[in-house]
Amino acid sequence: MIFLPRGSAVRQRVNPARINLPEAMEKLRKGSFTGFLRFDAAAGTGVILFEKGRLISAIYVTQGETERYIAYDAIARVFETSIAGEATLNIFKVSQDLILSLHALLHGRYLLKGKELAQIDVELLLEKIKSEELTVCIRLYAGDRVTLIYYDHGYPLGFFLDNSVDLEQDVNPQESIALMPGAKLDVVEIRSTDQIVLADLMGSADLRPIWQRTRTTLLEDRQKRDESSVREVLDAQASRRNALIAELKKIATRHLGKIGVTQVEKAANAIGPELKPAELERFYAELNGLARLVVSQTKIQAMLDEMRKSYSEIVSA
Repeated sequence: MIFLPRGSAVRQRVNPARINLPEAMEKLRKGSFTGFLRFDAAAGTGVILFEKGRLISAIYVTQGETERYIAYDAIARVFETSIAGEATLNIFKVSQDLILSLHALLHGRYLLKGKELAQIDVELLLEKIKSEELTVCIRLYAGDRVTLIYYDHGYPLGFFLDNSVDLEQDVNPQESIALMPGAKLDVVEIRSTDQIVLADLMGSADLRPIWQRTRTTLLEDRQKRDESSVREVLDAQASRRNALIAELKKIATRHLGKIGVTQVEKAANAIGPELKPAELERFYAELNGLARLVVSQTKIQAMLDEMRKSYSEIVSA
């Protein structure tokens, strides 16, 4: 999970499986977009940053933060979850200064992570940041709300709040996340924005081959899964049919003797893989005709009754 405030919404709750993402991102590039794309899925979260149309960073973190991907590896994972139909896309606009601050946060180093705010001496923490002239971001979060507080060499720069496009200098005390039950805190050591060297991932490589390669791989995997599923169904049907016919042979042997096996094999052509009731009735009718040459109708009826019972047990198993 990547905890970030929402910024100013451009598009929300979009299904990226319905979008050609390289084309959409090219439009953002040509439109000199500054902001970020957030992809949320059960498997993980991806964030892509744009600064004046340049794709300056991509991060993907798996659920539980067991794995972390950056740059083109992160873009590939974002494409994968999007094409699979597992993600939700939100697009937020922010200022140029703020996007650089988000870049610094996403590439920073944790000093504290996931600490219960109630267990932290906040005044001592702030004094440490000031006295040691730390450049950090404090992240407060509870539920779906997040606030970022930036410090440059111990000096407070401001707050990034939900629906903001730039750092704010004040926050309404009554709306503070610090007052919410279960609020947590991260402290991330970051670079000053003037020290950040920006890449342009779309300027360095064409994203369309990554998109197409991911689509092809997923389609091939899906086809293999579908084929495997079909094979499993067919194998299961064949197994049930074989089990039923084997049981019918045993019953026929008890009632007709060894010739009963041969008669079941002849009549069994009527039974398909799905063991449909109508097929079994045709089987019983044909077997009845064959068995009349050997035993009385009373014995045949007893055999058929036992066969019907075995069929019901196998089908319902």
